[in-house]
Amino acid sequence: MCPFWKRSSENLSTQKEKQILKQIYDSGVCAVGFEGGEPLLRKDLPEILAYSRSLPLHTSLITNGTLLKSRIDEIAPYINGIVFVSLDGLEKTHDQIRGVNGCFKRAIEGINAAKKKVSITINMTIMADNIHEVEETVKLAKDLGVRIVLSVAHEYCNANASAPEAGEIKKIAKRLIELKKKGYPIMNSISYFRIIAKEKNWQCKPWAMVNIDPNGKVVLPCYVHNDYASSASIFETDIKSGVSGFNWEKIKNCQKCSLHCYVEPSLAVSWDFKAYMHWAFHFNI
Repeated sequence: MCPFWKRSSENLSTQKEKQILKQIYDSGVCAVGFEGGEPLLRKDLPEILAYSRSLPLHTSLITNGTLLKSRIDEIAPYINGIVFVSLDGLEKTHDQIRGVNGCFKRAIEGINAAKKKVSITINMTIMADNIHEVEETVKLAKDLGVRIVLSVAHEYCNANASAPEAGEIKKIAKRLIELKKKGYPIMNSISYFRIIAKEKNWQCKPWAMVNIDPNGKVVLPCYVHNDYASSASIFETDIKSGVSGFNWEKIKNCQKCSLHCYVEPSLAVSWDFKAYMHWAFHFNI
């Protein structure tokens, strides 16, 4: 589970958000995902998403889903990627982990309201507290008619989430491969599950994804490696200069995490054939 909601920062103005998006586009990026905190709390979100699409950027959103039902009609015209809705298990477990009673129900209501208007994928972080409900959550995704993507928790410095034991991860990874081969709507590649089971080697390519923090600063090399601390402001330097000026050699063998948002792009740009075919053509190989 990401601890980014704990950051104390003010929202940038709408105009500055647009400046960031223009820099992202000019740097050669083709897709963007808006995350938080909770992006649906921003009243100007539709305007920001509309600008993202106009550049054009392939535009996605990550949300806890509690406001999705009430705001989907505002944002749907500008989402041509995916709306990821975070679920941490079934109702009791999810609400307990989130610390808010009723948030599971509201997230499910949001999924049902949005799934005919945008592409929905459930985002589940596998933790010690919910690993026993992974399979049931996958089945829930199928019942809802949406996809699911899973990632093993990384123990950030300020996150109250513990990763499961290695043996438990290996067992659930094997089961997830079986479910994927049976046709369950699991978005991850099979290669990803083999990596978290420690059955496949990989090399991280964090430069395949650019992270910008809420203050408009580039996060280098990634959120995980430096506990989500950021560096140069893109209002003072351009993204290309920041990325090209970083010494990537020093972290070329880093495997501090197994988060799908880093593993999957790394596999694709490393020409891992099975992962590439999965993401390019949706083959389950």
